[in-house]
Amino acid sequence: MLKPLLTLTFSATVFINSQAQDVTVKEFQKLAFKELKPLEKDGWKKNGTFIININQGALRNWAGGGEQNTLGITTLLNYNVNHKKGKITWNNYFDIALGFQNASSFGRFRKTDDRIDITSKYGYQFSKKWYTAMLFNFNSQSLVGYNYTDTLNTKISNLLTPGKILISAGIDYRPDKSFSLFVSPITTRFILKRDNDFYQLDKYGVPANHKSYTELGSFATAKYNKKVNSWAHYTGRLDLFSNYKRNPENVDLFLTNLVTMKFNKWLATNINVDVVYDDDVIKQTQLKEILGIGLTVNL
Repeated sequence: MLKPLLTLTFSATVFINSQAQDVTVKEFQKLAFKELKPLEKDGWKKNGTFIININQGALRNWAGGGEQNTLGITTLLNYNVNHKKGKITWNNYFDIALGFQNASSFGRFRKTDDRIDITSKYGYQFSKKWYTAMLFNFNSQSLVGYNYTDTLNTKISNLLTPGKILISAGIDYRPDKSFSLFVSPITTRFILKRDNDFYQLDKYGVPANHKSYTELGSFATAKYNKKVNSWAHYTGRLDLFSNYKRNPENVDLFLTNLVTMKFNKWLATNINVDVVYDDDVIKQTQLKEILGIGLTVNL
């Protein structure tokens, strides 16, 4: 009689403990989920696009004429790293591009695209759609650039030649996740000319025998990022800068547009159009357009 009673008591104890543990685990899971939700909302968010476009062509005895062999490679990284905690936000944008073209007539690769553009913006939300913010922007290219002709290739740029560093304090308007507008009446911009080959030249707005020049002006930048539908996506940005110290009416403009139209998970058509005006570099509007079909990866 004692043995069955002990067995029954032990079984009941195990059952009660298991039920209690089950309740404890469930409560713990609820608590953990409760704690994780704010972390998801206020934590880091990362996304972007990496693009590789490759084009190749070959001609043999072609009556219409043309380059016998061509090969082009263009890469583009468009990446965002954002953080939000309470009313504090920190947004970082990386726009990096590099492209080359080779043809049999000139026998070596020539640079067709080269851009390093990094923006970091730290903000404090004081109303539903408005923030005070500090913005930092760095812009340059990574490799030597040339003006190519049939007889002579003239060096026109290099790393940090020109280079631009911009530091700005202002107001940031963000009505939704797709659009932001930052405006600042007081902005400092440093123009760099670090290549010694240009040291004695008055170039990029930097005087001769100087490697940098400091500008003070007003700055505005608008960014728009929108998924048009399930297969098309648009990213655009417009920067405007007016230099108070020299010709403030000649506003520097930088406009970049990227349209991605995906055929499937990996393959897409990409159209990139940039418009630049900076009278310290060239007193004309600069235009660059690249159309390609290639590998596109959502990061």
